[in-house]
Amino acid sequence: MQNIQKINNTWTKIITVFFSLMIISSFSATASEYDRWGVNNPDDTNAINHTPMSNIYKFLNDPKSKKGKIAYYRSQGKALEYVTNYRKYLENIPVSILNKDEQLAYWLNLHNVAVIEMFSNKLRLTKKIKKLRGKPGTPGKEWAKKRVTVEKVPLSLEEIEQNILMAHWKEPLIIYGLIYGTKSSPVMGIEGFQGSTVRNQLTNIAKRFISKKSNVNASNDRVILSSLYIWNKDILFAGDDAVLIAHLQQYADSNTLPKLKKVTTVSDIHKYKWTTNAEPKPRRVSSGARSGGSGGYGGGS
Repeated sequence: MQNIQKINNTWTKIITVFFSLMIISSFSATASEYDRWGVNNPDDTNAINHTPMSNIYKFLNDPKSKKGKIAYYRSQGKALEYVTNYRKYLENIPVSILNKDEQLAYWLNLHNVAVIEMFSNKLRLTKKIKKLRGKPGTPGKEWAKKRVTVEKVPLSLEEIEQNILMAHWKEPLIIYGLIYGTKSSPVMGIEGFQGSTVRNQLTNIAKRFISKKSNVNASNDRVILSSLYIWNKDILFAGDDAVLIAHLQQYADSNTLPKLKKVTTVSDIHKYKWTTNAEPKPRRVSSGARSGGSGGYGGGS
């Protein structure tokens, strides 16, 4: 099992240099102050080890399930401590000195582990997602709450999504890298994002997402889409149907593409399933059925 404390130690010298070069004030970010998150170092070669995120996914996800359900109930005790420690590990990394791909993987993983930690801490929240998540621009209580602190700046899930990822990348693929806690969330799989492979990972998730009729339903010259596209249409697709349709065609599979080539209009109707993606907790689990009694990630390897 990856020891997060050891990973933390590898960043000690980097963090020391970073804070000797810039003074960071403790403040809550405002609209103009989100510009700071656009700073990156294209020459930086440091790679963050996101093995813990992969371990978390593998522990909470059923690899045979295509529905993307997450067993938040399993993240308790030492398992929840592991999740929290990974989130703290990410918070201690000076993200501003990383190259842009490393930053992208960083923000996606930080957002997703914070969502997992939130639902694991309060399982009852999975029953109130629509109210507590809200929508982009009008976040609910839990998405507006300051959940992480990066470079001494408290941030919410909404701020990471809209004011950092959407604002500074403006790439449609961002949509597919975020956990929302619902059945309409993209299915992440069992691997955390890595800076060296993040774009390939997002591309694969995009292809799976677009291939599902519940997300992209093309008929004649019109397509009915997941609300994720409509909510983010202005910031990621310039508010233009043609740009959005071209994106869908780019990542569509052989079954979906012929239908999308006939599409000229995005329907005003859009769909989103607010039902939780939480795997139900079994009512009874016998001692012999538990996973080897390891009680943690990676089976002690």
